[in-house]
Amino acid sequence: MLYLTTRSSRDAYTAQRALRESRGPDGGMYLPFRGPSFAPEDWKKLAAMPFGQRVAEILNRLFQMRLTCWDVDVCIGRNPVKIEPLGHRTLVAELWHNPGQSYDYLARELAEQLLNKSSGQSGWLSIALRIAMLFGIYGQLPGDSSEPVDISVISGDFTAPISAYYARAWGLPIGNIVCCCNENSGLWELLRHGQLRTDAASVRTILPEADVAVPENLERLVYEAGGTDEVERYLEVCRRGGAYAPSDPVLAKMNRGLSVSVVSSSRIGQTISSVYRTHRYVLSPGSALSYAGLMDYRAKAGQARNALILAEKSPVLDSEITAAALNISRQELIELL
Repeated sequence: MLYLTTRSSRDAYTAQRALRESRGPDGGMYLPFRGPSFAPEDWKKLAAMPFGQRVAEILNRLFQMRLTCWDVDVCIGRNPVKIEPLGHRTLVAELWHNPGQSYDYLARELAEQLLNKSSGQSGWLSIALRIAMLFGIYGQLPGDSSEPVDISVISGDFTAPISAYYARAWGLPIGNIVCCCNENSGLWELLRHGQLRTDAASVRTILPEADVAVPENLERLVYEAGGTDEVERYLEVCRRGGAYAPSDPVLAKMNRGLSVSVVSSSRIGQTISSVYRTHRYVLSPGSALSYAGLMDYRAKAGQARNALILAEKSPVLDSEITAAALNISRQELIELL
């Protein structure tokens, strides 16, 4: 598979170079020249495979490797993700049942053991690993594997939303992608009001992973909506520190299949408490942001389609916030889980 960058479609690069480097020689972000495509019948065959095989199939296509299901199983376990129902046609994919109690641990293990690469960098590697995990997760969901399922994720640096965006474009049955922001709501301002302040400073909150004023991977969405010319215009605005305002056609493409919800930090504890009272389920602060954002999206859109929330960290890792919301001790929180 050949790669190009968000800043030039003239030069082609190898998969190994895209794996090795965070950015291309021109400073652009790597992406496949032509991504893999899964027709509905192809996806059904893939969905019938074990979790590890689905992950291996995606990584093999992206990096021209020969990974097997056994390779992935040895690396991160046979069942590294647990799917839990949460009512309201909502499912939670728990990616934290591992020694590191987080998705970051899974990504690091996959990168280091299978790809001989540190995952501590941004770039195509982090996107590719998330896409592979999404294919693994969606094949594990109950019901008809061909039915679209919405997904709610933290916007942050836009890694999670753009990974879902690519996976959907390649044939994964993802419905709407709900991007959840906190007080750092630059993405909401862009998609709803058509303007992003590129010189905005991030606001520090209880959720550092969401505290991003100008998402790094937003450049990828700009490219998908307007190509290299639009990326050049966007970057020029970023260099000046002004307001980026895409044209109406570009903005319409950006909004296609994406929704943005803004959830204040003050609602995080309330959401954790409310969900536990109603469903006897413990959300982490990050998962609470995604849950509240999904509920807001449904209330506005009137959409009741099945939806998935990615729980990337164990509630124990943010025990101070989670335990306080439930009015219990850290030890009691551990026992609940």
